[in-house]
Amino acid sequence: MSDSQTVSAAVAKLYNTYPFPPEALLDEPPPGYNWRWNWLAAHNFCTGQKPQRQDIRILDAGCGTGVSTEYLVHLNPQASVVGIDLSTGALAVAKERCQRSGATRVEFHHLSLFDVEQLPGEFDLINCVGVLHHTSDPIRGIQALAKKLAPGGLMHIFVYGELGRWEIQLMQKAISHFFKVTKKATTAMVSKSDDKYLPLYQKITELSNTINSVGH
Repeated sequence: MSDSQTVSAAVAKLYNTYPFPPEALLDEPPPGYNWRWNWLAAHNFCTGQKPQRQDIRILDAGCGTGVSTEYLVHLNPQASVVGIDLSTGALAVAKERCQRSGATRVEFHHLSLFDVEQLPGEFDLINCVGVLHHTSDPIRGIQALAKKLAPGGLMHIFVYGELGRWEIQLMQKAISHFFKVTKKATTAMVSKSDDKYLPLYQKITELSNTINSVGH
């Protein structure tokens, strides 16, 4: 298995276990507004002009549980939207989320952004939020997405900033330390007793390995 496949497998495993984002499912359109997910507003901001058409194609690359996908559908009533993700668990939530809120102009595919060329056609707006930094090669990821961008199209890219997320990094280190301490304690319990604590030990080991393999 290549480095890229190893990282992808670890990311998929993490988000199959803990689908993200964890926002609640609603039986109505999502509240709030994000201009970056509105084609008219985003195009005007980037070009200073009104787009010539609004019946566009939108790609949500790494859509997770469909929070951004749902907004993209509701904020762009003439657009068709495609969501892709590595995690089958997250995609299941995304499908239910959009179905419940009436976001019907969307289709989902279990697909890595590295394999985005498998999708037919080009996209006028590509949204990729919180994804590229989880890949083994972010530059390759951007290049793959760029090949699917239609002439005059827009890409909305968001990656984690090291300084802007220092509180989260501290929390991750604390969780990692907790797992290490708990694993040692559980190992001691297993060695001093029967197999009573073995399932707990196995679960802690699995979670610890998953967190460490993803990194951040």
